[in-house]
Amino acid sequence: MDNTNLPSQPPNSPAESRGSISPEDAPSGALVFLVGPAQEAIPVDVTGLREASSVFAQLLAPHASEMQGISYPGGSGSFASPLPREIALPDDDAFAMKVIIYALAFPGRFIRPATPVDPAPAPSVREFLHLAVAIKKYELRDNWFVPWPRWFEAAIDKVRANGTAQEMVWLVAAAWQLGQRRRFAELGLDLVVKHEGRAGSYFLFCERDGVVQRALPLKFWCLIGERAARLHKRVVDLVRSRAQDDGCGCGGRAEVNSSWANVYDEYGWGAAVPLSELLGAAEALAEQEAASVAEECDCMGERDLGPAAVKEDLEKFKREAKICVECVLMDEGSHSVENSGYH
Repeated sequence: MDNTNLPSQPPNSPAESRGSISPEDAPSGALVFLVGPAQEAIPVDVTGLREASSVFAQLLAPHASEMQGISYPGGSGSFASPLPREIALPDDDAFAMKVIIYALAFPGRFIRPATPVDPAPAPSVREFLHLAVAIKKYELRDNWFVPWPRWFEAAIDKVRANGTAQEMVWLVAAAWQLGQRRRFAELGLDLVVKHEGRAGSYFLFCERDGVVQRALPLKFWCLIGERAARLHKRVVDLVRSRAQDDGCGCGGRAEVNSSWANVYDEYGWGAAVPLSELLGAAEALAEQEAASVAEECDCMGERDLGPAAVKEDLEKFKREAKICVECVLMDEGSHSVENSGYH
């Protein structure tokens, strides 16, 4: 890609890349994108962007209305007119466009996930959501010069380690935009399991954030509330049934029964605790039961609800709480299918 119309070096960090680039810094004949509500000026290489994706190729085609009057280096006559040389992109994010343009111009040298060897920071979670929206819009998902998979995995690791519900919502929206089926289902489940009961109404994330509103179908928000409530009910019902199961003939379950009863008293119906705490307590006790009761109680192995059944049921409940792509698209109509990236 020709770097003529770009800075001699890429920015070293997202913070540095936010700095404004003056159109006067671009050589004569360069095209400038005016990005976002503030119309931040970003000089671009026309030829390189045309090669990067079919969307850019159409936007920057010589016959496109946006390109009329654009000056071409070395041109003469009508092709040498100096102005206009600007294209307004008011709905795009300036940071995301800079990352894309610089990543195409400087392959492998811009904003990599931080490692002990390479401390250059990756985009923040919010910045990555803007990137995901732009990558989908300009059909750059399969462009190898835009290393979004590494940025995505870095963001996932960060949020899973110590992230907020809001950041998890941004990752779910990014997964949807990028057509990542497995990650979309997994991150949606993480949002339900880790943050149900902590974050309040899931609809608040949609109502307060225009980017999320546009990035995720409304059907997702309907489903996630329903799946969270169903998972919570199924886990509570399982804990209660386990606490009431005194059918062990040899009495080997007495201590375990008492533990299940304690969990139900603390986390059962009426308890204002997050699903993550309820599920964590149930999973820990299921592990204990599977390890100890199977050895101590001979008749447990012959019962329909054996020592490992609770673990299996909990995993089944979580699997069935996942929101798959097909669930969201089922009632969204052909428009959503065409624009989802899940063909």
